[in-house]
Amino acid sequence: MANIKEPYSADCARKMWHLKSKYPNCIWADPNYFFTDGSVVNRGSDYGLMPSIFEPGGIVQHEFFVGGTPVIAYKTGGLKDSVFEFMWDSEQGNGYTFEAHKVNDFIFACDRAIGTFKNKNKYLKLRQNAFNSTMDGEKVSKAWLAEFYRLRGKVYVEETIIKDALLNMNLWAPEIYKPMTSFEEMFGIETKLNFALDDIDFGAEEEKEVFEEDKTTGEKKKVVSHFESSTRTEDRFPHVFMMHNNGPRY
Repeated sequence: MANIKEPYSADCARKMWHLKSKYPNCIWADPNYFFTDGSVVNRGSDYGLMPSIFEPGGIVQHEFFVGGTPVIAYKTGGLKDSVFEFMWDSEQGNGYTFEAHKVNDFIFACDRAIGTFKNKNKYLKLRQNAFNSTMDGEKVSKAWLAEFYRLRGKVYVEETIIKDALLNMNLWAPEIYKPMTSFEEMFGIETKLNFALDDIDFGAEEEKEVFEEDKTTGEKKKVVSHFESSTRTEDRFPHVFMMHNNGPRY
């Protein structure tokens, strides 16, 4: 039933009356009647037409799919995510789509649909694909609920998952608590007996003496580090670089 007081609704009602009067053998419409047999019409239709220029999610195409009716839709919003072009070779797809929101593109999509309708085997497969495209209402509701949670900065978790986690969780009491050593906290209780303490690197080791063979005499001499080597007092101070001339070089 159209609300005549609302401008958009009144404009749609006038267009329906105009089409009914212009094509009485093809179009029936009664905006004043509260229509309750939508499911019957969906099942009895050959195709569902949805040339919406804007459709955020779309519910009508799923109502057609429940009745096994393929849909001809403009690729926008939720329609492009649920209505897919029927391919003759692979027999995949549940309807027909058009890319540009123009009359010729819409007519061309309808012509392809009529061509499939003339081939009864292909058309029956198309209707079967449309029925199999029906989305479960519970799945859609949970998806919308998760989106509302996201908008509020929260994470949606199904109640059944929480209940299963609580059922599988072991009961805890202060009496069964056992303090954990730092060793177990670092490496885990399971890996405690897998290695000995000697296998752990506790840091730097004591410096060992290193000997190097002299190539000329063949004697082995102890390698002394820079910090242990005895140097002259004057070598411990930094050298100042002096140029050959008395002024800067250019």
